[in-house]
Amino acid sequence: MEGVFLDERRLEQERSHGIWPDRVVTDYFDRWVADRPDDTAIIAFRDDDATTTRITWRELARTVTAIAHGLAKCGVAKGDVVSFQLPNWWEFVAVHLACVRIGAVSNPLMPIFRHRELSFMVAHAESKVLIAPARFRGFDHGELALALGRELHSLRHVFLVGGEGEHSFADSLLAGMQSGAIEPGAKLGPNDVVQLLYTSGTTGEPKGAMHTSNTLIGTTLSFAERMQLRSDDVVFMPSPLAHQIGFEYGLLVSVLLGAPLVLMDVWSPARAVELLEEHRATYMFAATPFLADLASFPNIETRALDAFRVFVTSGAPIPPVLVRAAQEKLGAHIVAGWGMTECGILTTTDLSGHKVHESDGYPLPHEEVRIVDEHGNEVLREQEGTLKIRGP
Repeated sequence: MEGVFLDERRLEQERSHGIWPDRVVTDYFDRWVADRPDDTAIIAFRDDDATTTRITWRELARTVTAIAHGLAKCGVAKGDVVSFQLPNWWEFVAVHLACVRIGAVSNPLMPIFRHRELSFMVAHAESKVLIAPARFRGFDHGELALALGRELHSLRHVFLVGGEGEHSFADSLLAGMQSGAIEPGAKLGPNDVVQLLYTSGTTGEPKGAMHTSNTLIGTTLSFAERMQLRSDDVVFMPSPLAHQIGFEYGLLVSVLLGAPLVLMDVWSPARAVELLEEHRATYMFAATPFLADLASFPNIETRALDAFRVFVTSGAPIPPVLVRAAQEKLGAHIVAGWGMTECGILTTTDLSGHKVHESDGYPLPHEEVRIVDEHGNEVLREQEGTLKIRGP
């Protein structure tokens, strides 16, 4: 993505805040590969065949190296965009890390998108590669992806997870795994664009929000610190990784902290409870309906959820009665948050539960939130105005 940069004044301003780490995600990833190679990195549950895949940091690193080589052979270079419309499968994590390795821009796409959304987004991003499932939840994603490959002149390669022949993800991008090679490092700098994520487009055409490693990692680490998340936590992520909630507060939290990531590709309250129990998950971030499903699950208070301690929710108002029921039945801290694709989570309540019944909390460090009148002046409490935000 040529010509995308932050001016030096803004860079210095953000550095002075101490939020930006001036690192990329593979710097953290390489640490876990070196220090804890045989520890579990990902536990991925797939609904279609009810199977669980467990991957160590070493195994994930070998996979990432193979995909990075495969993408490079396809002509993907630094600054090129790789689009991937993948569910919460381990392949999503591996593809993103491989993109960082070779300096490519990750463009996650929600699995619910169809031709109208994808034809706009993939064309607008000028993606060179599109990776999709052959099928997911009864839909032929492979047929759609191959159609886009024929329609869009910039899209040179289409690979399908579960596909066959020249479009097979396994045959084309995982072929180098036999060597067992692990190549650390990245061609991406902390202020290069690392993620292109499109908004939902509810008020017009979707907007492509561009993030650097500094903007993503800095805000994610601030969030993790407020939630008191550590390497001995177990992250449970049923929210789509292709949404900023899943990407930042699932994938990134896991890799930055070295905490296992438990993935669920199709939401089912009963299955979720089983996964929470089996893997002793401690933290999850999901929208209000997920919380409601768990809080109302039959006899949830009798299940073995003693390890589970934090549920962060955002995206919809949280009824106070739901918060009280969840606190009582799940025995966990319920945290409310508010944010946007462009900024990540800007505000949260505390683990103490203070004002969680009535508020989305207060800004994370160096996030700025103001309500102003038509002249740009900050309004008094309880007065309406225009919301202005700015984050690291």
